[in-house]
Amino acid sequence: MLDIKFYVLIDAIATHGTVHDAAAAIGLTQPAATHRIREMERRLGVSLFAREGRRLVLTASGERLVETAREILPRVRSAELEAWQLARHGEPALRLGIGPYDTFSKALPLLYEHHDRDIDLVRLPLDEMTGALLSRRVDMTVMIEVPTQRGLACERLFEAPPVAVLPPGHPAAKEAAVPAEVFDEGRHFTYSVIPEAGHEFEYFFQPAGVYPSHMVQIESVALILELVAAGKGVSILSRWAVRDAARAGRVVMRPLDVAMPQVPWYLAFADEPRVREVAEPLAATLRALYSDAE
Repeated sequence: MLDIKFYVLIDAIATHGTVHDAAAAIGLTQPAATHRIREMERRLGVSLFAREGRRLVLTASGERLVETAREILPRVRSAELEAWQLARHGEPALRLGIGPYDTFSKALPLLYEHHDRDIDLVRLPLDEMTGALLSRRVDMTVMIEVPTQRGLACERLFEAPPVAVLPPGHPAAKEAAVPAEVFDEGRHFTYSVIPEAGHEFEYFFQPAGVYPSHMVQIESVALILELVAAGKGVSILSRWAVRDAARAGRVVMRPLDVAMPQVPWYLAFADEPRVREVAEPLAATLRALYSDAE
């Protein structure tokens, strides 16, 4: 059986592509990493990598080990952290996953109002949110689509449509509704450049025959709002997340010029008593703060 250090290395190589970069990422010298690769292949009796120039490409056997590494490593790291917290505090902290929609500034001071538990805030890339919840890297997170799986629960928070987000001086800022063409005239800041069914690409851009040509991906709604407020571009975001910046006069939000569906938001969480006792009052707080997102 391979030691955990081998799984750490193969995951790093799959992520970074070269032995040099992978070794640097996990604190090894390149010769030590190369020796570890050879030892892995010797123990297993298979080739795990094929070389393409300077890059290492995983074989089918290597891909299988990477799949396992990415299942077990987050759980091992989480267990180690919880063991440390148990030794110091008697119980582990809960982990709230924060994805691109990170404009919870009003809710954060209220996180500890109804309980004494510590809550870690864990930053998550968009494509890792569901996996982090399923693997228990986080205990709860705000999301649109909750995976259906035993052991997970959710609280419905509110519904909100997407809206145009513009700098106050933008020519369309005084319009009753904003057409798709506005988003092809300059930078369009978005947290995801991948078209998704049921959102603005399907209902707004496709019917107008417009696909924004200068899209800039920023996986933080708070940072997107800062850039729009500075006049560097425009965006389309969920109304609840824009409201506070709009009320402060930093940005302007306007309806899109097509009928957009309301998007439901949820607080998804591990269905365990220690998590539920925090998640339920947190959900109530979020509803009270953001459900009236006019």
